[in-house]
Formats: sequence, C-alpha cells, structure tokens
Amino acid sequence: MNDYAAPKTLHIARKLLSLLGKIQITDDDDNVVYEAAAQWRWFIRPWRITQDGCEVAVVRRKFLSFAPTWYVHTNDENFELRGKLWSWRRQVAVVGGRFDGAILRGGLWDMGFELSRHGQVMARAQAKIMTLRTRHSIELLDASPQAELLTVILMTTLVEQKSEKSSLGAAADPSPHG
Repeated sequence: MNDYAAPKTLHIARKLLSLLGKIQITDDDDNVVYEAAAQWRWFIRPWRITQDGCEVAVVRRKFLSFAPTWYVHTNDENFELRGKLWSWRRQVAVVGGRFDGAILRGGLWDMGFELSRHGQVMARAQAKIMTLRTRHSIELLDASPQAELLTVILMTTLVEQKSEKSSLGAAADPSPHG
C-alpha cells in the first residue's frame, strides 16, 4: 500500500426484520462484504461470519464469566477477546493469535471505537446516530485481510453486545441504573 491510497471503509449494521439478529458489513458501494448470523442454541449462540458465502470465523461467547469473553476460531488461528469488566469506556483485548495485544477502545457513550496494537492505530469506527438501527462506519488503516477480519469480528461482537444490553435493560428494568 502506498502513502497516497485512501483507507478502506466498511459499514456494519444489524439487518432489520431478522429473528436471530443478522449483521451485515458492506463497502462504500453498499455491496455485502461480510455477514454475521447467530446460530440457534439455548444458552450461548455462536456467531458465524461469512465472506462470499464461505465461513471465515466462528465467535462464541464464554458461558458464565464475570468479564465478557469470546472464543474466536478462524481458518488460520484461534484466539480470545476479553472485555474489561470495570471501565467507563468499553475495552476489548485480543489474547493469542497474530494480533495478540491489540485493543479495541470505545469512546464515551459507545459512539466511536479505535483498534490499536503497540501504539499503531489499525482501524477507527464511528456510529451513525440518525438511523433506525445501530450502524458504524469503519475506517481500516491496516490494509491486510487479517486486520480487516479482526476488525469485523470485534465490531460484530460489539454490535451484538450493545443489542443484548439494550434488550436486557429494556426487558428487565427501565430505570437508568439497569
């Protein structure tokens, strides 16, 4: 990649009218690049991420853990995503694999995110606030396919986690502390 190439931008949003909460990742031309869909299970639903109809990753949330933790299996490697339990801002660290030590940090109110590793920013995401569904635009600063897939996996888990939090909070307790 030369110094003048524009960073690639992806857009992630939950698909409307989907029972299991399918998530689509599109490019600037609105072409579907990746899709993430939950598989039906009783407790922990694994998410399958596909690219052009081929499975490229499976993400499964760890059952009964204090901090949010996901097990990720791709065609190349296995690693974990570990959320920080007590933090004002959302933070997820990559443990294992080629991007060991990478951290996705959220901004205040979860409107923006930044993925970095060893001080180098790999991707940035910004939420669109005037839409019917949660939608983020992701600017990929690392052009490698592996970094793109990692970013898609992380953003998929965050969109799902935000959805779970809002649906659980609305169903359990409408108070602001819930």
